[in-house]
Amino acid sequence: MADPHFNAEDKARILEGVDQILDGMLSMGPNVRAFEEEFAAMVGTRHAIAMNACTSTLEAALQYYNVAGREVIVPAETFIATGMAVHLSGGIPVFAEVGDSLCLDLADVEARVTERTAGVIVVHMAGNIAPEIQAFREMCDARGIFLIEDAAHSPGARIGDRQAGSFGHAGCFSFFSTKVLAAGEGGMLTTDDDAIATFARSFQHRGRDMTAKTEQYLMPGRNVRMTEMAALVGRTQLARLHEYLDRRRMVAAVYARDLAGQNGIRLVMPASLENSSFWKVPLLLDPEIDRVAVTEYMMGQGVAVDWAYQPALHLQPVFRAIGGYSEGTLPRTEALLSRHLCLPCHPRISEDDAIYVAQTLVEAVRTAARTSA
Repeated sequence: MADPHFNAEDKARILEGVDQILDGMLSMGPNVRAFEEEFAAMVGTRHAIAMNACTSTLEAALQYYNVAGREVIVPAETFIATGMAVHLSGGIPVFAEVGDSLCLDLADVEARVTERTAGVIVVHMAGNIAPEIQAFREMCDARGIFLIEDAAHSPGARIGDRQAGSFGHAGCFSFFSTKVLAAGEGGMLTTDDDAIATFARSFQHRGRDMTAKTEQYLMPGRNVRMTEMAALVGRTQLARLHEYLDRRRMVAAVYARDLAGQNGIRLVMPASLENSSFWKVPLLLDPEIDRVAVTEYMMGQGVAVDWAYQPALHLQPVFRAIGGYSEGTLPRTEALLSRHLCLPCHPRISEDDAIYVAQTLVEAVRTAARTSA
């Protein structure tokens, strides 16, 4: 499903950079500063603050808004870190329905906003910018609550001239090994808000007062620093981002072409290829299609597929225990996730590979349909 790749030129750049790192700073040095500057320029925000993980960037944004004891609305379809960051920051995650895009549903969120609501986290699922993202920002501004973009999957995705990570009050990106930009570990917070950036800089340094001449700490903190090695690898990947996106969008376009009109299959595609970084390509099977049978057939033909993420967050044991959630709490999301499947999408998939994946899926669905008939 993921295949981080470094060509000979990239490896040479990294090896040369490692020599320089070993003669200098190992953490929070020139590569981290350069990575922040280059990433901010890509996203089009005034600030980018590097940390050890996307989870830490989420926590920084949430703690800036002092969510302790307050509610934060989160999609039920996302990685555990999105909801966990709220809980670990003292907030109360309120899980909301996703729509057919597998992204947060605006109408459902509006119905869940109360006087206790601090803000909303929108997740750009599978790299697709949430279709209602601009309406989310308008709604949040009108109600005086924050909007955070969990953009872990979506570096380089854009709507018009606006990049993922620039629509909300803060954007949060991941550089984990399976992501579009793979540095092994790491995260980046983006924002145009000077106050958020100042807080995040302090958070980046264990709560230190970054303006004081001596070592003083303003708040409790912990280690969320990025290493120079991770920043070097991240910078190397960032320099290739447009190439990676071109390849991913080619793969998605082949899937869209070859699966158009196929019975039992509906791809979850953005309005335009540029609206997504295509971390994966999700689809929805018709309710009568046996997803387990389709998955097993695909795997048997050498095609890796998965169900990201399942179960939904409100049905994960930790949130069942914390919030008392159970099956049927979010019926639309639960129904959609019972039918969804993700196709592989990464830069090393050739056009012929993508054609094979699409053909194999069609065969898998036909086989599953015959078996269940």
